[in-house]
Amino acid sequence: MQRRSNLTKPPATIDVRGVLGHFKVPNANLTVEYILTYASLDEGNTPNGQLLDLLVPVREVFSLNDLSFDHLLQRDLDDYRVSEEMVPYLLGNKYPGEVFSEPRFFPPILAIIVPMKGENMNELYPKCIEIPDEEDEVPLQVFKYGNVFSVKREKGLDGQLAQSSVDLCIHPTQAKLVIVDGQHRAMAMLAAYRGISNKWDGNGFQYFYKEINLDDISDKSILHQIHLPVCIAYFPELTLGNQADQGQIDEERNLTTACRRLFLDVNRNARQPSKAREILLDDTDLVACFTRQLFNMVKQNTETNMLQLHHTEYDNPHDKIPTTRPLALTNVYSIYSTLRSILLTRDETIWNPLAQYGSGRPAENNERLRRELNLEAKLTEKEKEQYGIEISNITYNNYPRQGEVKFRQCFEEGWGRVMVNSLSNFYPFSKHIEAVDTTLETCERHIRENKIAYIALVEGQGLRHTLDQKQKRKTKQDNEKKDGVKSDIQKAWEVLKAIEEEFKICRTRLYLQLNTKPDKNQIRKVNSLFDCFGSNAFQSGMFMAFAYLKARLGITENQDFISYVDKWIDRLNEKFKNNIGAKEILFDNNPESESLRYIYAPGGGINPSDGYFFRYLILELLSGQKDVETESIEVVQKKWRPKMYEMLYKRWEKEFPPADRKKVEIQKTLDDRAFQAVKNAFKKSFLINEVQIDRDLEDIRGKVAQSILETKDDEVDEMDDFPEHDVEY
Repeated sequence: MQRRSNLTKPPATIDVRGVLGHFKVPNANLTVEYILTYASLDEGNTPNGQLLDLLVPVREVFSLNDLSFDHLLQRDLDDYRVSEEMVPYLLGNKYPGEVFSEPRFFPPILAIIVPMKGENMNELYPKCIEIPDEEDEVPLQVFKYGNVFSVKREKGLDGQLAQSSVDLCIHPTQAKLVIVDGQHRAMAMLAAYRGISNKWDGNGFQYFYKEINLDDISDKSILHQIHLPVCIAYFPELTLGNQADQGQIDEERNLTTACRRLFLDVNRNARQPSKAREILLDDTDLVACFTRQLFNMVKQNTETNMLQLHHTEYDNPHDKIPTTRPLALTNVYSIYSTLRSILLTRDETIWNPLAQYGSGRPAENNERLRRELNLEAKLTEKEKEQYGIEISNITYNNYPRQGEVKFRQCFEEGWGRVMVNSLSNFYPFSKHIEAVDTTLETCERHIRENKIAYIALVEGQGLRHTLDQKQKRKTKQDNEKKDGVKSDIQKAWEVLKAIEEEFKICRTRLYLQLNTKPDKNQIRKVNSLFDCFGSNAFQSGMFMAFAYLKARLGITENQDFISYVDKWIDRLNEKFKNNIGAKEILFDNNPESESLRYIYAPGGGINPSDGYFFRYLILELLSGQKDVETESIEVVQKKWRPKMYEMLYKRWEKEFPPADRKKVEIQKTLDDRAFQAVKNAFKKSFLINEVQIDRDLEDIRGKVAQSILETKDDEVDEMDDFPEHDVEY
C-alpha cells in the first residue's frame, strides 16, 4: 500500500451529515447524544473520508501512565486478528483468487468526540452556546461547543428540532474521535486507509500491517465504495459551563470516566471476552470490583521493589488459568479466586486448615464478606441511610452501586494492602520482581531499539499473544519459502524471547543466592518452583493461611492485621533465605528431592483446588517461634499434622501401589515404605526433628492401621483425595 492521497493540506473543518439520537447510560445519570454517519475509504477526498484522520484507537490517545487500571483494558488490540483476518475480509482478498465476490460489511463502530489540547485530552467540552441560524430560508439551531465541534439542526414548523438530518462540524486540530466499541473493525479500516494514503507517520504498530497489499485488486476505484458505519457520540452535560456552575469539577463526571462507562455498557453483551476481561469488566460482582481495585493499587506503585503492573498479567487472551507471560508473577484469575476464597468461604472452612475450598458457590449470606470489610464500623449513619439497604443484606452480588467507592476503600485498607505487600515482599515473589526489573534495566538498550518488544514486555498484554501468533505463522512460511529474511515482527519476537531467557537466568541466580551464572539444571529447577509459586493454588493457599491466623488471633483492626502479616512474611523469608528445605526441596517436584509436593502430586500438575495443601505448608513454615500466633499454629500441628501424614500416605499408596503383597496383607498393616517416604519428606522439607516425626507416626499407626484402607473409594471427606479438576499448568 504505497498510494498517496491527493490532499496536501488538512481541512479547517470536517462537515458530515447524519441522523441524531440520544439515550441514557444506565445507572450513570448521563445523557449520550449520537450522530449516525459513515467513514469512507476514499483517501480523504471527501468529508466522510477525512473522518478516518480523526478516528483513533484508545491506545493512540491515552498513554499507559495517563490511565487508571480501570480504563486500561480499552488500550489493547489483537493486531494479529486485524491484519490476518479482518483487513483481508474488508478488502475482499481473504482467500486467494477471492476478490469482492461477496458483500463486505462491518457493523457500526462507536466513537466519542474528545477535545484535544495538543497531544493531551481535555476532561470536559467547552461551554455549549446555542445560536439561531438560517440556511436557504430554513430555520436552524446551532449547538456550538467552543472550537471543538458544533451540531446544526433544522427547526420544524412547530418549532421542534429535527432529528434528521443534522450537520456535524468538527475541527480536526481541536478534537479526536476515540473508538470505544468496534476497535478491531475500525483498525481494519484505518490500516487500509493509512496504507493507501501513506499516513502511518512512524506509528510503531504499522509493522503488523506491512504485508497488506492491493495487488490482487484490479480496479482500485472499488475501494472508494467501502464505507464504515460510524456512531459519533458526545456527552452534552459534560461541559465546563455545567460543572463550573456547580462550583467545582466532579472527578467522577468527566470524559475519561464517561468513555469507560459507555465502553462497559456496549460491551457487556458483545463477543464473549476472555475470563480475565470478563472479571475485570463485571460491575455486578463486588469481588470483581476488588480485583480491579487491587490492580489499581499495583499500578500506583512506583518503588522498584514493589509489585508493579508489568509484573502481572491482566488480560490473558485465552480462557486458561496460568499466566502466559514469563515476566508475570500473578494474574487476574488468581487474584479473583483468592479473594473469593478469603471473603466468601464459610468460617468453618477458614478454621479447618485441611478443608478444601475454592471459587465455586459462596456462602449464601456473605456474613464473612461484610465482617472482613468491617462495614458496620466503616459506614457512617448518613451512608447507611443513603444506600437504602441494611448492611445485613449486602452481598457480593447485591450491593448499592453508589457505595462501590466506599467498599473498595474498605477493601484497600485491609486485605488489599495485605495482598499487595505480600506479593511484593515474600521471598520468591520479591526475587521474581527484582529479576524482572534487573533484566529490563540490563537490556534497556535492546528493548528501546525495538519498540514492539518493549511494549509487549512492559505495557501491552495482548501484544505478547500477537507476537507469538505472528511468529508461528512466520516460522511456517519460512519452512516453506526458506528465504532467510527476517520480518520486523520476527526480530521483535527474537528480542522478546532473548530477554525472557535472560530473566530466567537472573531469577535463578537471585533466588538461589548464587555468585556465579547458574547451570541448566538449576534454571530448570527454579523455573519449576516458580510454576508452583505463580499458581492459583499456592497464592490462594498463602492468603488462606493468613486468614486462618487472623481468625484464630481475633484480629479486627486493619493496621494490626497488616503489621502481623508483615511479621509473618519476614518469618517466611528467613526460612527461605536460610533453609534449603524451604527454598529448594519443599515445593520441588523432582522425585530425587523427596519433597512433600512430590508425594502430594507425583504427576507434576497442580489443580486450583489444591490450595488447602499449600495453606497447610505455609502454616508449618510459620512455626518454630514462641509467640501467640505460633501457639495457634501448634494446634494445627497437633491436630492436623497426623491427618496430613495420613492423606499423603494414601496418595503414595494410590500412586505407587505395592505389587508383591496380597490385599489381605495390605489391610493388616500400614506400609512402612510409604510412611518412610512421608517422614523423609517432612524431615528434608521442614528440618523437623526425626524423634518428633517418629512419635507422631506411632500415634497414627495405632489409630488408622485397620481403618485407613477400609474407607470406601467413593466416600469423600476432609481427608480423602478431593475430586480432580482441570490441571492448572
